[in-house]
Amino acid sequence: MKASREPKRGGARALLLALALVPAACAPSPEEQARRSIDSGQAVAEIQTFFDARAQGLPLGQCAAVLTGVSPIQISDRTARLDTVRALVEVGLLEEVAGAPSGEVRLAPTRKAAHWFRVRTRNPSLPSSIELCYARRRITRAWLVGEDGKTLNFAYRLVDAPAWTGDPRMRAAFPFLAPALSQELVATGIAPFRDGRWFLDLADEGVTLPGQDEGFYACPDGRERPDPGCGG
Repeated sequence: MKASREPKRGGARALLLALALVPAACAPSPEEQARRSIDSGQAVAEIQTFFDARAQGLPLGQCAAVLTGVSPIQISDRTARLDTVRALVEVGLLEEVAGAPSGEVRLAPTRKAAHWFRVRTRNPSLPSSIELCYARRRITRAWLVGEDGKTLNFAYRLVDAPAWTGDPRMRAAFPFLAPALSQELVATGIAPFRDGRWFLDLADEGVTLPGQDEGFYACPDGRERPDPGCGG
């Protein structure tokens, strides 16, 4: 009787082992998981959620440095007369405040425009950085690139831009605004897929336009007729 049971027990063990191996054999590879994430729209949804969260409660999430890029904004009298600085003041984004030494001007966001600005302190030993937020990113599509087939590119458009972004003074002073607000933009090699998820924390928060000096600087590059104060 014992001899007759052994084959049955051995067969049962073999069957259990085979069943245990089935899920592992059928589990999709990381490359397949990444592809499914793209095809299902999950990747686009994850990217959108990521950037919406990075907006830190602001109504807009696409931001760029303003003038000196540090807070408080302090510039020379000569710089304050440039058309770039005048545009920021004339459309009601910045205003002059007290406290600047002789020969200089100190600027701060106006009360009505304060919710479009973001002030951050990355290093306590350095001045805070100040950025002006001018649109929200709407993710339009995503696709895989790279030899491993697990790296994410995505495209987006900038939407919900405030009215001041279309002001002729702002468009003339800051040439990056027109293409930024009218084109589909592409972020390349932005995130790998590992352990079942996209590592979007590696994404650059300040995705910029290729070939453009994206920022509300006093002397932005690429201007056809820069002010004399910018060295042009």
